[in-house]
Amino acid sequence: MRDLLTRYWLAGAIVIAVAAALSFPGPAELLPRIRFADVGVIAIMFLGSLKLTPAKFKAAVTRIDLVALSAVSVFAVAPLTALGIGWVLGFDGGDDRIAILICSAQASTLATAIVLTEVAGGDVALAMLITVVNNLATVALTPLAFRLLGDAEVEVDHLAMAGEMAAKIVTPVIAAQLVRRWIGAWAARHKRKLSITTQLIILIYIYAGVAAAWDRLAAELHLLPRLVGLVVALHAALLLFNALVARLVARDPGARAAFVLTSSQKTLPVGILIWQGHFPALPLGPLVAVAYHLLQLVVDSVAAPGLLKLPLIRSGAAAATDAGKGEPK
Repeated sequence: MRDLLTRYWLAGAIVIAVAAALSFPGPAELLPRIRFADVGVIAIMFLGSLKLTPAKFKAAVTRIDLVALSAVSVFAVAPLTALGIGWVLGFDGGDDRIAILICSAQASTLATAIVLTEVAGGDVALAMLITVVNNLATVALTPLAFRLLGDAEVEVDHLAMAGEMAAKIVTPVIAAQLVRRWIGAWAARHKRKLSITTQLIILIYIYAGVAAAWDRLAAELHLLPRLVGLVVALHAALLLFNALVARLVARDPGARAAFVLTSSQKTLPVGILIWQGHFPALPLGPLVAVAYHLLQLVVDSVAAPGLLKLPLIRSGAAAATDAGKGEPK
């Protein structure tokens, strides 16, 4: 029972976070004022890197094939699949296509997939590498996806966005590696506490997201059934597609878990910025992005503790391979 509670406490905590957001949404309004989203990302990237040896990052770099395939999934497969599902569900107008792209043509989420990869027992270094590359690539690939699939021009300040991404995700990773010489032993002794800290940040994200989004989603109740159908079908399709790809190209279950989680999630802040800056008169724009963001947080948080046990992620052959391999020191 103790082991069960240890592995699945996050799922129970999510239920509490959602209930708190619906019952007491007021405190969530304070979080943007202290830039909690930015601070949380930086903290997660720093703490995640602090627990990893340079050897693990070097091993992750050798999986450039997974990094490239993730970019294909994130910036091509995801928007094409989303548009196809949207067409089936009746979201087939020009504005509908743009709204769907606001959600689906975005990079991996900045922090959640990394934390959940750790919860799953996956390759955190690979998850961090995929996240960094995808979020730097979004500067060029997201506008390209809008141009090719939505016939819409999205202008971004490439230098400013690249600088922001570097400050949030690259700098903390490098800084943590530089200070490991002095506090690496301390981080190793408190690894469990640091992991719980990052998971608590994710719970605050869930609380804030539900509290901020509920009124907006409730205001469009007539769209809610189709909207839920869209995001559920899209996330299920991406999880299945990425799991199949991972099984074909990776033997290590940890790498598979990292690939699936980072390649199936979408970041929300960039989507909201694109909506505010280019399509503010499009009410459906933020709804799809917010609904998908909430779904991925809840579903993947619940699934992560048992992810390595799923047949597509962990097979007998993979287990045998892992048994003969040691972790990089």
